[in-house]
Amino acid sequence: MNHTTLLLAALLLLTSLTPPAPATPTHAPADITAIIVPDTDPYYALIATSLACHYNATTNILLPLFVTHNRNLTDAAYRLLTTLLHGTPVLSLGDHVNHLNASNILGTPATVSCTAARLLYTTAPTLLIAPTTNYTLALTATPLTSYLNCPLLLYDNNTPDLQTTIDHLHTHTTILIGNLTLPLHNTTITHLTTPDDIQTAILHNITTLFGHITYLTLTNPADATPPTITNTTITTTTTHIHAHQLILLGRSLTLSGNDTARIQFHVPDTLTNLAITATIPPPTDRFTPILSLKLYDTHGRLIAYSTNQADTDTQAFVKTLAIHDPGTYILTLRLFHGLKGGYFSLRGFSFTNTDVNITIQQQNQSTPHDPLLPGLSMLAPYITAAHGGIIITTNHELTTSDYEQIANGTAAGPWYTPELIPYNNNAVNTTLQDLNHTLALLDSHGLLTGYLSGPAWLGILGDTTMIPMYYYEPSDTDIAERGLPSDNLYALNASLSTGRIIGWNVSDVSTLIVRTLFYQKVCGNPTTDWFHTFNFVFGEGFGETGGLFHQVPYSREIRRYNLTTHVYGDLRNSRQITDQLHVYTGANFVEYLGHGDWYWYTPSLYGMNTFGRAVDVAHASQWVYEKPSVFLTSACLMGRVDGIPPQQNIGLAMLHAGCNAFVGATRETGQEAELTIMENDLIVNDTSLGEALRMEKQSDFVPPTYFVRTLYGDPAFNPYEPLHGFSDQGRPQLIIR
Repeated sequence: MNHTTLLLAALLLLTSLTPPAPATPTHAPADITAIIVPDTDPYYALIATSLACHYNATTNILLPLFVTHNRNLTDAAYRLLTTLLHGTPVLSLGDHVNHLNASNILGTPATVSCTAARLLYTTAPTLLIAPTTNYTLALTATPLTSYLNCPLLLYDNNTPDLQTTIDHLHTHTTILIGNLTLPLHNTTITHLTTPDDIQTAILHNITTLFGHITYLTLTNPADATPPTITNTTITTTTTHIHAHQLILLGRSLTLSGNDTARIQFHVPDTLTNLAITATIPPPTDRFTPILSLKLYDTHGRLIAYSTNQADTDTQAFVKTLAIHDPGTYILTLRLFHGLKGGYFSLRGFSFTNTDVNITIQQQNQSTPHDPLLPGLSMLAPYITAAHGGIIITTNHELTTSDYEQIANGTAAGPWYTPELIPYNNNAVNTTLQDLNHTLALLDSHGLLTGYLSGPAWLGILGDTTMIPMYYYEPSDTDIAERGLPSDNLYALNASLSTGRIIGWNVSDVSTLIVRTLFYQKVCGNPTTDWFHTFNFVFGEGFGETGGLFHQVPYSREIRRYNLTTHVYGDLRNSRQITDQLHVYTGANFVEYLGHGDWYWYTPSLYGMNTFGRAVDVAHASQWVYEKPSVFLTSACLMGRVDGIPPQQNIGLAMLHAGCNAFVGATRETGQEAELTIMENDLIVNDTSLGEALRMEKQSDFVPPTYFVRTLYGDPAFNPYEPLHGFSDQGRPQLIIR
């Protein structure tokens, strides 16, 4: 029997399975209220997908799915569990969870898959078996288990356990993924061998269940493969910085000492992952020290920089990957400890006298593969099934095996090395082929027109190494970063509503996804001021123009939609005052217009304490958003996530703290960067964030804002606003037959 005949036979069999046979899971919501998996193996999340999200002919079940890191959930996740579950039971697959009373199913993914199926289902007329040797196929196929309401079992030389599970669940039909050939009995076997076989089966079930499709998820399964470390070398050293300085009329006058130190170290002729941490003692006075790091390669090229404002008050961190660029590297450390302010004429002082401890870690790799957010793809089946969509897998990362030759002799990616931009952009263009192939599949099933004429959501679940942004030219000439990185190409000329779903790590992103899917339950009844509050903040140093001509009149205009608005400007825009007034954490919508960078923004410039009053990662990441806010910005670089650790971006710090969406610019933006189009779509037209960004890009083509404005969060997220209330957050509606 040829492949075509086999596929037709498989499709005929799958047709007989839809609507899904009513498997009877014992995990009723009253029994299990959330599922938790570790980030140590992506297959645990695949097993959990159909347990957390499944459909039958009349109902659908959605439970929160969290991912732990080192057996811990994020602080925001612990708070969510309290809000959502009120102490009711949770199920943990694969590992224990610290500080949480959970029922556990432990063991390898293959063992857990069989044990969970036997415990949580009384019968399963259909089940699906995927190999542990082909993560891409297993990932692609997993949403099918949600649409068929069946368990996912994993094959890892465990045929007897699989047979026991089939017999226990009285399984009539077993679907094998990939090239599996197993000696199973008492069940009819069908095969889905290729990605297109799998997608065809999934689309058939989507058509039967929902009648249309609104959501696609783009992800790169390679992010679940860790870098291949062959050797690790760690060196430590200490330097002392002592300096007394005065700042007058914009100039710094050193009275004694030197505020800068230089550390030299050797990098070998290998693929070397560099990670450098600098630590200072906690301050003993009320002044927060500012420790800045700059790393230069053997040619004197800047390859990384950061400050403790991007980490904690006492620590700064830089990271980069050197590709056969050996020689002596230089790390410069600059310490400021005092006051500095005055936008038109800087003034202040700095007194520094402290040790700085430096740790230099060099890890040699056998390949350049280097995901910034390891394992993020494991969440793709859950968010995809929750939205009734399909997964698009791509393997066109920046750090492919060819990157070793292309980037030979460099120590930073295209963000600081413009000659690498063409290679990066080629990866984007190749990824677009995968996207277009999926759209062609939709078309072949009569689903494309409905998808494009609807919200057309595309969730990009991956960091900018695994799913690169496209770099437009020209580069800004007054900053180190090169090009204008953008997700525009994935939107296909603004015909799709895109959002990049990222965070600090996969645990952080799982919390964001749960907070979004269960948004109404998290928010509760709209009885507090938060629901109808829209706060505007403008920065000093010509940010007043936007405040006076955009924020003030617009804030008055939207009061007609039952919104309470406030504008915070020159006299009350510092971090300390806005903390006291709960400007950021106490509002449903927040808009900031002013000066920014990828690790901080500086609303207050005129006084004597610009640094101390800024909003930075070190402080904003500690905020607590009891309800998920929307943070919109017209400021330079606050959306930059390329080439930096995700934990250092100020926008992702807001998501970590509890926002559901952040909109920012990946590079410098211009005075035309108003947000009115997006805001009107959200407030008046009741659209999702992804659709609102899409509408803006369809009507405002002014560079550079058109290229660099980016949404971080689920593009289907639709926030509460008084005119329309809550939405379904992109959840599919079943066709009741």
